[in-house]
Amino acid sequence: MAIRDLSKDDDKAVDSATYCVVGGGIAGLLLATRLARKNRQVIVLESGTLAFDAEIHALNEIDDPSGRYSRALTGRYRGLGGSSSRWGGRMIPISPEDQSARDHVSQPEWPISPGVLEGYQHELEKLFSVGHDSFEEIDRSAPGSSGLFLADQEDFKARWAKCPTFKRCNIVSMLGKEVRSSPNIRVWLNATVSEFDVDSASGRLRAVTAKSLMGQSITIEAREFAIAAGTIESTRLLLMLHEASGHNAFARTDALGSYFQDHLKAEIAVAGRQRPDFSNHLLSYRFIKGTRRDLHLELSHGAQRSDAVASSFVYVSMDLGNSGLAVIKSIAHGLQQRKVEVQHLRAAAKDVGLIARGAFWRMWHKQLYVPPGVNFRLMTSIEQLPDPQNRIRLSENRDRLGVKKPLFEWKPRDPDEKTFQSTVKHLKRYWQRSTLDTLCPLTWAPVVDNPDAKIIDQAEACAHPSGSTRMGTNPATSVVGPNLRCHDVPNVAVASASVFPTAGSANPTFTIMKLALWLADSYMSFPVL
Repeated sequence: MAIRDLSKDDDKAVDSATYCVVGGGIAGLLLATRLARKNRQVIVLESGTLAFDAEIHALNEIDDPSGRYSRALTGRYRGLGGSSSRWGGRMIPISPEDQSARDHVSQPEWPISPGVLEGYQHELEKLFSVGHDSFEEIDRSAPGSSGLFLADQEDFKARWAKCPTFKRCNIVSMLGKEVRSSPNIRVWLNATVSEFDVDSASGRLRAVTAKSLMGQSITIEAREFAIAAGTIESTRLLLMLHEASGHNAFARTDALGSYFQDHLKAEIAVAGRQRPDFSNHLLSYRFIKGTRRDLHLELSHGAQRSDAVASSFVYVSMDLGNSGLAVIKSIAHGLQQRKVEVQHLRAAAKDVGLIARGAFWRMWHKQLYVPPGVNFRLMTSIEQLPDPQNRIRLSENRDRLGVKKPLFEWKPRDPDEKTFQSTVKHLKRYWQRSTLDTLCPLTWAPVVDNPDAKIIDQAEACAHPSGSTRMGTNPATSVVGPNLRCHDVPNVAVASASVFPTAGSANPTFTIMKLALWLADSYMSFPVL
């Protein structure tokens, strides 16, 4: 059977394959299925099960003395499919400019060419059924078109994220059948990696041991290991590997665990609904050729250079409260998690008027209808620049499996505030130049108009962590090379946002998926043993 639960299996089991993938989320399953299609034997170790488990979820707890990082338990989920069971689904590539050298913020270019990853875009768009239209343009014939936004890119550049249906956001809904039926994939659930066996002579990883909360364990031997967990867990695993090697595995670098970064978000304004139809056309979701498209108003690179700041973007969030839209959204999320609550269906059935109006807007205007009583909140998400003082280490406090928890030293810093302030300045100017200040006036958040307040004091991490096993060409300043392999542990690769040298201003999942597919293809040059 392709999927087995370690907690229901014999104690001290042993298994082996050519490849061992640690993590059964989006990256791990894309990597494993691609290898399996080429007749490669793959074992996937997944800490969670087929459904949410509160006790397993507690393994995500971190040791954070400052209490500043708030997304350890709200942005990370263990289980087959990983965080895709909660993923918002915004697919958009990191812009080439964000991956290029940026002297104005002292950031080098990514060591892997954007063109290499771009080759996987069409395949992923097909998998998620989001079409192949441009991210930079949108159909201008629709009433809620991009023509309402300035195209001069003096302050901002309007880009358009693609969003799969809620059901398709969960990678298991698309790859689960293949995983279960493939003769080349074996998935172990309830299997959290807790030990590493490193060959001191060669520096290679020989085996990993995973444990269940019920006490069972399994040792996996493989030729190649791929860490495909989230950023925090991937970093913890490499720190554990370093300890298991007698602190030799990453002795040449000080980058492991350092440069941890996350996008920072803050509400900066609320859009007026005095003209409800106009504001709906301007800010609500579009549906182009059946695909939901979300506004991604990116700070122009000219503005970034002028102000010497990092990248950022403005997006729209809706204050659904107790509106009928909140019920409909709950039903959609239930489909994503494969569990729809009956009370939500009953509540939706009572609001026939909203459903009818929504159907009209969807069919005629190709947009989501948002009732006038629902506010459009303008949120800013900024790229947090890499800082070695923002880091993860191993705590002396341990989780239920006896594994050391991640110890956080992280906070927003002055360069982050500078990026927030630049974004606000340019948004005010952009709104005025486009005359949107009269058609759809903004009420600015108190922190924006208070010269003594700092936006970073109210900002929250977006649960887009990255950077703490960064990619580079110099083994002294990076953890993995451009080939995603650890510099000094040649048979361990990392397919995670943790390898991002910089975050840019795009949601990371699309790029993570491209990295996973590229890593799988890079393995194909090896002979099958």
